[in-house]
Amino acid sequence: MNWTRNLYGRALFAIASAWNLGGAAMLLFNPDFLLSRLEIKDTAARLLAQSFTSSVATWGIGYALIAYDQQRFRDFAWLGVISKTLFFLIYLVALLNGRLSATAFVPALADIFFALLFLEFLLRAKQKK
Repeated sequence: MNWTRNLYGRALFAIASAWNLGGAAMLLFNPDFLLSRLEIKDTAARLLAQSFTSSVATWGIGYALIAYDQQRFRDFAWLGVISKTLFFLIYLVALLNGRLSATAFVPALADIFFALLFLEFLLRAKQKK
């Protein structure tokens, strides 16, 4: 059963890494895609979106490290739970206040899903000890 848990963790964090690194690439090379979905017309927002790439890419690398060595980098998953939950809450407030479309809210739904899976991974690993 331990090997399936290990495989599950590797797959979970490899997929999360790909999600973040893909998002980072989109933010860097095509920030106008995101900005149009958010209905932002300010030209300075392009720089902000591109600078956000550093954080999104760093998280992607962190998730790849967890996929590589779940024991050594396990605590990064706690930071992922916090980060992805905060991202979701920020977007949820914007959605509820009418500042965000349902389509633009989709990445926040994906992130809260990842946050819940990360939490489940961490709690299951804690019970194992």
